[in-house]
Amino acid sequence: MVSTIICPRCKTKNSKKAEFCYNCKNPLKPGKTSNKKNPLSLNPKSRFDFRIIVTGLILFVLCNIVLLFISGDYAMLISGFALMLFLYVIFKRFMEIDDSVTLKSLGFKIILYYLVIVALGAILLLAFHLY
Repeated sequence: MVSTIICPRCKTKNSKKAEFCYNCKNPLKPGKTSNKKNPLSLNPKSRFDFRIIVTGLILFVLCNIVLLFISGDYAMLISGFALMLFLYVIFKRFMEIDDSVTLKSLGFKIILYYLVIVALGAILLLAFHLY
């Protein structure tokens, strides 16, 4: 039988060795606090972090404009790759990954943000005739 600790906030069962709840990231042991803060997030409880979207949008548009003069055919592809790398680093660095479910949600979140930023970036590039 595996010994567990029940989270006082969300009542999720966690392993005895866990310092934070797998579900709500609440500290399970007194005096422990999460030291990973997302500097780009306005509200950690919100579904979308608009600072990440705005930063990614700026990165995407600037990469497209700069790369258009260097390699016009591959500008969208390379800037999309740079954007995906940016999102991966941001989320990987500031999310606590404890299990495969969290890793799976990280992947979905990266793809969702990528699609939102690329769609907005393409609209912006076409609207201002930058591409």
